[in-house]
Amino acid sequence: MSRGRVALVSAGAVVLVSLVAVAPASAKPEKGDLDAVLADLDVTATMVANSTFDLTDATANATFDIKSAHSEFTLERTEIVNEQTVVTLTSDLLFEFGSSDLTGSARAALTDLAKTIPQDASIAVDGHTDSIGGDDVNIPLSQARAQTVADALAAARPDLVLTVTGHGSAKPIADNTHPDGTDDPIGRALNRRVTLTYATG
Repeated sequence: MSRGRVALVSAGAVVLVSLVAVAPASAKPEKGDLDAVLADLDVTATMVANSTFDLTDATANATFDIKSAHSEFTLERTEIVNEQTVVTLTSDLLFEFGSSDLTGSARAALTDLAKTIPQDASIAVDGHTDSIGGDDVNIPLSQARAQTVADALAAARPDLVLTVTGHGSAKPIADNTHPDGTDDPIGRALNRRVTLTYATG
């Protein structure tokens, strides 16, 4: 196992990001020993020098094409829109591919999320898919996923009033394809979601 650092230099600021190259699985330490192993590793000056990009150097190839909307995937994102709370849940972190069954970690996360919702709230639970497949597949899948989320919330909070709707791919929040017509898998992933909308308490 080896470790390196990347230093990003911009406007006089330096950010070091550790990079860890892990040995084959057969040589990996036990989970409990990992911190100790990493603490014993030394980062040499050569490793740092070979892993440094100076963003103030006009001759350096330091261009990063990142769309802000694509920069982070989390289980949930909460925003306030017109005095309503909108919680967007990422389907890829809730369900296995093509399934409406929650993963164990997703079920636990929804139980925690339910604790933050106001008492007796009326919630619109809306399921959405990407554009792959037709309505005959996407609408039932989006409905089933939204229902599964609603069932998990109801189990944790019987006081909630839940209305469930599946929209299929009809309401995308990102492009499913690039401008040249090729597939945009990141955009499609953003469109696979379940949203919870309720009056902000």
